[in-house]
Amino acid sequence: MAGGTGLGLVVAYTAVVAVLRPVLGRGAGRGLSGWPGGALLLLPMLLYPIGVLPDGAALGVALYVEFSVLAAGLSGYGGLELAALPALLLGRRPVLYGPFNAVDLAERGIRRRRHRAPERIAGVLAVAGLAWFWVVPPLAAVRGGFGEAVDALTVLDPVAAGALLAAAALLAVPAPGPARLRRLRAAAFLLLGLGATVGALPDVLWPAIILTGLAVGAVRLAAAPARPRVETSSTAH
Repeated sequence: MAGGTGLGLVVAYTAVVAVLRPVLGRGAGRGLSGWPGGALLLLPMLLYPIGVLPDGAALGVALYVEFSVLAAGLSGYGGLELAALPALLLGRRPVLYGPFNAVDLAERGIRRRRHRAPERIAGVLAVAGLAWFWVVPPLAAVRGGFGEAVDALTVLDPVAAGALLAAAALLAVPAPGPARLRRLRAAAFLLLGLGATVGALPDVLWPAIILTGLAVGAVRLAAAPARPRVETSSTAH
């Protein structure tokens, strides 16, 4: 059953990406490209962590996710990991983002020379904070002495949460450059930092991105101008 579920997910996600192709290629901020399309693909995965799937089906979902992450790493696809296998099969790389792409928001402040010291420091702090919450909690959940040793490090969670909040504060200070992107990054790190403060990171990222992405996608599609109708000889009369 696990193999059938995994293969079925490959077929289903490939079909979805192929069908959505017209609204995934409209550029950033248009159609379902970016976060909204990624949210749509992530939506079915909400069934996995809440434990409603049979063991065989749950294992199939886990296998699909693991192979997708592996395919994304080997192919260099930097978008939503669930779209990595469809991207390989279709020969196209859709612009789809997932929770792990939040790191890209952090890296933007440290990769370009035009960014000044506050933005670079904010980027470093955000990368460190996000890396902490994506690495330490899962390792702390491992049974045995290793998990217990890592669990002892969770006393530093408030420090990692403070790093995210400090990054948000640094980005909130006016500086040269695109103000919209800086505000977006500051808001993202503020929400992540607040979530980390109450122990909701990284788990809260998935439902938050799914719900927000779906809402943004609906607004985009509703606001998109209708394509002009092309009149042909058969419709001209």
